[in-house]
Amino acid sequence: MLRFLAVLFAFAGPLAAAAVLSPAAAKERKPVVLIPFESERAVDRGDRALVSLNEDVTRLPAFRVVDLPVVDGRLGQHAKLDDVELYFPFGTIVIATAEFHRYRPALVASGQPLADPQPMLDPRYDRVAAFDRQLGRVCASETGYDGGRVEMRIHPASRMMSVVHVLPAKFRGPEAETPPSYKVISGLDMRFLKIKEPEAERLYGDCQRPAATKLTQKN
Repeated sequence: MLRFLAVLFAFAGPLAAAAVLSPAAAKERKPVVLIPFESERAVDRGDRALVSLNEDVTRLPAFRVVDLPVVDGRLGQHAKLDDVELYFPFGTIVIATAEFHRYRPALVASGQPLADPQPMLDPRYDRVAAFDRQLGRVCASETGYDGGRVEMRIHPASRMMSVVHVLPAKFRGPEAETPPSYKVISGLDMRFLKIKEPEAERLYGDCQRPAATKLTQKN
């Protein structure tokens, strides 16, 4: 934990200088909500080291941090965990991004892909079936720039918003038609969500339309 915090705070100055919102605004008291499928990840690991949106990143358990990637030329705003990436400007976790693939490449003991990777079923793909419960139902969708489908889901209780990209399978399996891959970007604050997903605000607007006039598909 100390090593992680040392790296994080070493870049606190550049992080604040590049931020979009004022530190005072970021420190406003806001609801804390578990990131999607966090309870399931804890069961897989056998612990209760849970991560929430609007939580101070200094509370992030160091053993869960796999990498601190450089994104847009900046280090200190993102952290990769086991199967989710966090975005935390001002040191507050505001966005969680996860991908779901039916298959994944087989890995050697070092964690690197085999030279001739054979596809393996990824059990975490079963979580796609729980999107309605974890993320809320689809309230608007449109065709994305990559040709896939982009959905907006809003959880009815927490009001967490999720932009879901439905994409061609990233890793092909043995069957003729491999189920699609999914990329899920979740947050509680549109100011941050639209930084990661520019279409989020437009889709959210569609979700607010009366049911009789809501645009659920754009071409």
